[in-house]
Amino acid sequence: MRKAIFLTSQFPPIVTSGSSRAWKFASNLTAIGWEPLVVAPQAVKGMEAARPSGLNPAAELHRTGPDIDASILEPADMNALLHDHPVKFRRPLKERLTGLFRKDQEIVPWEKNAPALVERLLAEHPDIDLLYAQGPPIEPLLLALETAKKHTLTVVLDITAPLDPAMPPPGASGSSSEAEIEARILLSGVPMITPTRALKEYFLKKYSGRLDHGAMTIVPHAFDSSHPVFRQKGPKTPDRVMRIALLVDELPKSDLKAFFHGIETWVRLDGVSSGDVEMSIFGEGAPEVELRAARSPIRQMLAVDAAGGLDGQLDHCRQADLFCTMLGRSAINTCIVPDRLVDALGMGLPLCGILPDGAAARLVVEAGGMTAAPGDAAGIAELFRAMASAWRSRSLPSAPDELLQRHAIGTVIHELTGAIATQHVR
Repeated sequence: MRKAIFLTSQFPPIVTSGSSRAWKFASNLTAIGWEPLVVAPQAVKGMEAARPSGLNPAAELHRTGPDIDASILEPADMNALLHDHPVKFRRPLKERLTGLFRKDQEIVPWEKNAPALVERLLAEHPDIDLLYAQGPPIEPLLLALETAKKHTLTVVLDITAPLDPAMPPPGASGSSSEAEIEARILLSGVPMITPTRALKEYFLKKYSGRLDHGAMTIVPHAFDSSHPVFRQKGPKTPDRVMRIALLVDELPKSDLKAFFHGIETWVRLDGVSSGDVEMSIFGEGAPEVELRAARSPIRQMLAVDAAGGLDGQLDHCRQADLFCTMLGRSAINTCIVPDRLVDALGMGLPLCGILPDGAAARLVVEAGGMTAAPGDAAGIAELFRAMASAWRSRSLPSAPDELLQRHAIGTVIHELTGAIATQHVR
């Protein structure tokens, strides 16, 4: 079987969309004839990467540093770690003074050890002829381009979001290091894949006349129904409690304030009590929600999971009656679809969202769900009033079979095959 190196600085237990996307692809790559060797970031002690998934899980997982001992982290810092943000360990005074702080508790940048690890794998496995690299961040993409030049390897670049987070409009004056690197990667001549049409169109518009339309293939996010969390549920006992799984992005204060105002308005207008609704909240913005909830009359309805891993997030979805995702009003959020939203789709959950007009909002609507604009407190109140009414009348929408098939892992891996074929000539 042919071998492929997976270069990803985001891999479970990290819970970003890029992490679970790379994990699902690596877990199912043998279905199309490739054995993946994953070059992944450090693991976290006591936290499994993820429960086995895929018909042929990745057999070789190579970490770029020792396991991180996260036992000294506060939940908010653990949340940052799992969302691939910088974390500073708070070292006890005794350890700082005596030098007892163990090095294996340090966070090692992925790019520090990945190049040497890749060279070792190439030396040990001469039958490697494919590099899959995912970004952002940019380091795996750059390493793939540099390695391919040295070893004449097939490369697939998986770009899941704009590499320049500022997302300046086409033709804007001035530049940044991020913009220059993005241009270098996008205009490298290497075929690339993106998870959404919106992201592809953004890149084509930004690099109009320089980036060929055929250089980018849309390979959407997938749900993998072979994962244990997708096992069929038994008959559900009638329950008066509506359970909502809510994935929350990092939000500006105005959007967070509008969210609470909207939920509080819904609760007041419909006479909802604390025993009527349970809202499990997780994601990058969960710590801020928890802080804001402390002074809210709806705090008893909210269960905030600020430090749960991938399996925990999937379990929150599995236990829910409906799934909601909330993204802020940044330009990037118009181009992306949270991977957990696709997992909820695959579980058959009714969907709703507090979303800017973009790719995620279109998916929710295509699945039969409803959306409200971030920052629109009145719209958020009406969204939850409508979803609660539909839940009580057992008329919550279900997604069409065609949409489910489009995001099933088998279909998406087939799309990935086509993307590899545009590069692979051996």
